Amino acid sequence: MKKTAIKRSFFCTVLSIIYSLFVNLYHKSHRVNMKLFFRTIGEGTPLIILHGLWGASENWLPIAHLLEDKFQVILPDVRNHGQSPHDEAMNYEVMSNDIIELVENLKLPVRPHIVGHSMGGKIVMALLLKRPELVNRAVVVDIAPVSYSQRDGGSHNRIIDFMANFDLSRLHSREEVKEAIQQHFRTERSQQLFLKNIKKTSSGFEWKINHQVISKHFDEISGCPSLPNSTYNKEILFIKGEQSNLITGIECLQKEFPAARLIELPQCGHWIHSEQPEKLAQAIRNFLLG
Repeated sequence: MKKTAIKRSFFCTVLSIIYSLFVNLYHKSHRVNMKLFFRTIGEGTPLIILHGLWGASENWLPIAHLLEDKFQVILPDVRNHGQSPHDEAMNYEVMSNDIIELVENLKLPVRPHIVGHSMGGKIVMALLLKRPELVNRAVVVDIAPVSYSQRDGGSHNRIIDFMANFDLSRLHSREEVKEAIQQHFRTERSQQLFLKNIKKTSSGFEWKINHQVISKHFDEISGCPSLPNSTYNKEILFIKGEQSNLITGIECLQKEFPAARLIELPQCGHWIHSEQPEKLAQAIRNFLLG
């Protein structure tokens, strides 16, 4: 019996080692193969800005232009968004690895600053908790290191359902697509979200965004990108919109980010970059240059 138990223990240990090696090789392969699309604007200290869920690098071009006099602004499309590759994995481990790979491949002369909004902010947090030495200063826009169990009052769920069930291939012009979307979504912001996520191919219109994978991994995306027993002890700026409830106070930030600073920008909600671009750009500038 004793020998059997020892053999069983040895066998389990070997299996555990093999599994760990497989997982490490799996993540490494994703890092090697995921070449993110990115735009570069301006000259100066490198500054990487990460967009949120359903977004793309182009959404942050107005902010980039407001900062281009002092910074070389680098705007990636995160995986499964915009012009970046699609992949079956979608969590903060692999998404932060994508940005680590991007930084390493760019071979920048100095450590970059980094800014992230919403999901992009969670990618920033995951990166800082893993590789704090990789970046200079960091800003997170209207998101906290907590799990958001509800799909923003059902809005994310509605977007996923619409993309899954709406047949783009039957439409022949962007005007037809716009008219069809307007029948389901009344606000200009919602309509633009969809219109910026379509592309024309030889076989018709298609979604740029990989909504199937986002739907499959939505619980991971809305979850918390924390690492066990990890903290980031350098100063970091969190910016919240006055009308947004995604950051409830400084207390929800300080477990992983004990040196966090929190400021609130007036007359805006979660979409600070479109509602108050000048104020947001100035807040980012003040912190990064301060």
